Amino acid sequence: MNTLPGFLFLLVSLLAQIFMCSELKRYLQKRAVDAGVGEKLIRFSAVLFILSLLPLLWRAYLGWQGDRSLAWLMRESFLLSHVWWMGLVGCAMVLLGCALFRWLVPFATHRARTGDVDLGRRDFLYKGVGLAAAAPLVISGYGALIERRRYELEHFPIKVSGLSSSLSQLTIAHLTDIHVGPFMPPEELALYVDAVNGLRPDLIALTGDFVTGGDDEASPCVATLAKLKARYGVFACLGNHDSFAGVADELAYLLGKNGISTLRNDATTIQIHDTGIEILGIEDLGTGRPDLRRALRTAEKHPGEVKVLLSHRPEIFPVAARQGIDLVLSGHYHGGQVKLLSDRLSIARFLTPYAEGLYRLPRGTETEKKGANLFVSRGVGVSGLPIRLNCPPQIAHLTLRKA
Repeated sequence: MNTLPGFLFLLVSLLAQIFMCSELKRYLQKRAVDAGVGEKLIRFSAVLFILSLLPLLWRAYLGWQGDRSLAWLMRESFLLSHVWWMGLVGCAMVLLGCALFRWLVPFATHRARTGDVDLGRRDFLYKGVGLAAAAPLVISGYGALIERRRYELEHFPIKVSGLSSSLSQLTIAHLTDIHVGPFMPPEELALYVDAVNGLRPDLIALTGDFVTGGDDEASPCVATLAKLKARYGVFACLGNHDSFAGVADELAYLLGKNGISTLRNDATTIQIHDTGIEILGIEDLGTGRPDLRRALRTAEKHPGEVKVLLSHRPEIFPVAARQGIDLVLSGHYHGGQVKLLSDRLSIARFLTPYAEGLYRLPRGTETEKKGANLFVSRGVGVSGLPIRLNCPPQIAHLTLRKA
């Protein structure tokens, strides 16, 4: 976790723990549970919270490796501790909401004082509140332990006007927002690498956020990505987390050393039969110094038929479309990671007009028919909270087709 968000999350978790202990004590007193048993239950819950902090201390003092034979244990305990924290905060919010409701509906308390109480109904309501309070723990466990690892391989046609037969059906595998770190060990990333290689793509595009936030994450990430195979090469741009971790230069060097071209306001042209495809890449829009014009000038030295731009964030799309880019590949928003009720209801929808999926705009001064395409992937990793709900990880397989 980044320093400030991580500190705030721990503070909220601590307050939630204190609140839950007080609620547990009040519940035990109402139920007239033996004082000794009640104290043991309260101490047990406090011990669970203290244990949940141990993986964080391990991370702070030993990194993710420490004793390599126990690294897997530390990662799994770190994940379980986050499930506990998220569930605890969710439970506290539910109970606070119920308390607020009781305060806002004085008629209910009036009936309780007058003794006009339906005991069966009250017991039903108590059980309902208990189930609602337990739901966040169950949901966070499902999102962290199951859906976070249940990726989807999705295929998308990309229509390009006037595409030649040499480039028609050319395939691009898109992988983004890997976030190697506490919730994406190299062993798990290797599964995604195998899945991408199984597609036998012509090109592979990696659009940033290779690491989560530690300076010890770059090397194991690149060592795993080095096994990617594509007919015409693997290309990458960097993301904001790569800058936050202070490993942008190291990543670019290691990726290049392992045959993966990192494009930082740069471009290259791949010759395919009698034509070519330009691959451009810019630095992150928020933390880097993106310069699309510079990349375009480089591409002009060896012009190709199709221009593909790698940009970690998708907001470059309108500018790229005006500059004649045919396809922009991006990530960054993870599709929101959590979608509630509707497939379109996620926090990412409030942050950007390009949360996930395919988008199209007029290209340059030409007609809508000759348009530019943007594809925004949900990515495969997680950031902040280690959960995904109704928003599974995604490997995208894109195929160029003549519009």
